[in-house]
Amino acid sequence: MFIAPTIEEFKENFIQGLKKMLNPDELGAFILVLANSMQDKELHQALTQDIAKNFSALQRKSEITGPDDDIAVFSALLKTGIKQLSQWETYSQTPWELIYNPLRALRPARAAQQIIKDIQQPFDTNKFHFNKPFLRPEILWEGHWQGTEMRVLYNKFPFAPWHLIIVPEPEKQQPQFLTQAAHQQIMTLVAQQSQIFTGFGVGFNSLGAYASINQLHFQGFIKETPLPIEASQWTHNGGNKAYPVDCYRCQSADKAWQIITKLHQENQPYNLLYRNNTCYILPRKGQGQVDFPEWAQGTAWYEVCGVFTLSDKNKAQTLDASNIKKQLEKLRINHKH
Repeated sequence: MFIAPTIEEFKENFIQGLKKMLNPDELGAFILVLANSMQDKELHQALTQDIAKNFSALQRKSEITGPDDDIAVFSALLKTGIKQLSQWETYSQTPWELIYNPLRALRPARAAQQIIKDIQQPFDTNKFHFNKPFLRPEILWEGHWQGTEMRVLYNKFPFAPWHLIIVPEPEKQQPQFLTQAAHQQIMTLVAQQSQIFTGFGVGFNSLGAYASINQLHFQGFIKETPLPIEASQWTHNGGNKAYPVDCYRCQSADKAWQIITKLHQENQPYNLLYRNNTCYILPRKGQGQVDFPEWAQGTAWYEVCGVFTLSDKNKAQTLDASNIKKQLEKLRINHKH
């Protein structure tokens, strides 16, 4: 079993885990729960009262302690309050999607701000990673799936629905460099789990393609509607329109691995999307190599798949499809494998 036997139990576990995390002495947990509560009406209604009580308790404390990132986020929330933080709002600019999420602007950049020259770097125990003891309360589930230890954490600043961090074999402390075993396992996991969690998918960022943490991990989500990259109009799906970013669609784990191996050999940053029996491979220009407007910063797997998260509501309402396409085209490298 992976997390839960049914989608209903998964969602209930997800909500109850967030409620249990709230504590007047845990600033980071409050921020995580607040961010996750904004995803949709179901989560917002289930969590809003508990969040309000926790925020009041934190406000009454004479001194707030925690990591610098958390203190900075909380200081910003103290100035604005939390009542005005709405649920995510989706705006369609066919074929693209724009998500208005005001809290996303407060997310610390970590390594995603850095220019990465090598997509394979050694794991560094001194840097942020998912084995840190203070992250224990953020674990949604851990166990074995098909003989491999898996750890699943909440995403502190989610941008995809029911956003998860999936860490295979965490105690091995593997760097964020995809292995064939992990690739095959995730492709199998998504194919099987899609039958239980309708709309389940997994994204992956290599180093240099906006992976912010150098420990092998994937990003799970549940989205029943197709992502823009899955539209039938694109040539990689059999249509007649070229996608703005180079994209290879493979329905075989072995075929996908052949392409990924070449990207590794070329030190080429890339993003992946795993959906039911399919792996989309997107080699792209690396972070720091392309100038983007502020709204398009952080173009990782979700963005190259056609969904942008914005913290400016007016921009989310007024951006047009051609502008979005133009920004994505900047990532094209025109390599052919």
